[in-house]
Amino acid sequence: MKYVWIAFGIAVFTFAAVIIGLQKGSPTAPNEDGRIQIAATIYPLYDMVREVAGEYADVNLIVPPGASPHFFEFSPRQLQDLQTADTLFEIGHGIDRWASRLEAIAPTVQRVILDKGIVLRNEASHEEETENNANDADEDTSGIDPHYWLHFGNARVMVSTIAERLAAIDPIHAPSYRENAARYQDRLSEKEQEMISLLASVRGKEILTLHDAWYYFSDNLGLVVAGTFEPAAGGEPTPRYLANLRAKIKEYGISVLFSEPQLATPSLSAFAQDERLRLGILDPIGGVEGRMTFMELMEYNARSILAAFSAL
Repeated sequence: MKYVWIAFGIAVFTFAAVIIGLQKGSPTAPNEDGRIQIAATIYPLYDMVREVAGEYADVNLIVPPGASPHFFEFSPRQLQDLQTADTLFEIGHGIDRWASRLEAIAPTVQRVILDKGIVLRNEASHEEETENNANDADEDTSGIDPHYWLHFGNARVMVSTIAERLAAIDPIHAPSYRENAARYQDRLSEKEQEMISLLASVRGKEILTLHDAWYYFSDNLGLVVAGTFEPAAGGEPTPRYLANLRAKIKEYGISVLFSEPQLATPSLSAFAQDERLRLGILDPIGGVEGRMTFMELMEYNARSILAAFSAL
């Protein structure tokens, strides 16, 4: 416990130092070429904003590819860079809760949560939570599943919200933002139909995932999440929880378990081996080779599921 308090004290000291340092300066104006300054918390949002903004904005990504937004912490440099941003686009509902720190440091930055117009799912309920539930102390999701970006229909709605925000802060280029958004939405619709067709042979199949990130995705593309290895990101499941999970595996005849590249879970591999489950990978964030755009990310995940079932 003392190490927790030591770490907390260091974090508070660092955060206070950043605030003092930043308050000595003043926010800078947009780039000399006139582009507005925008930020996005996670890579899928970053890619959507780039598509809508085109040549008229500089977009800053907060969480680097490969990192989990559940456990991210601002660096002092990132906090300083955000002083120049007009808007920070967020997911909200616990995924990027750390963005609330900007209110004390950069009160002029407008935070926009992109859930407007989206039908949000309730958090999945589990028979038993973990012994070390990472969400309990640090992540208030208010009972909402925050992974709504992993759905083509929701992405189209988010793109509209992005376009209207950019149009409001940069009216001169408003027609371009709206045109970019409309073209991108058409491409999203085409990719959605392509992925639905791709997964037609496994429609209605049950999958087992690392944690509760894949309900929107499965609803969109005709799959069923039968269970999760972790009921909360980063929390070790209890023996009782695993016993319930084994019962689901037997009930549904599940043969594959999907991990995520951003979360290290050595116990998951051991569980898969014990239960003779094939391991696959689903990526909710992307930003790496082969999934450098939101649409590439969605296709990667669809093909990963298809490959896992094809190998059985």
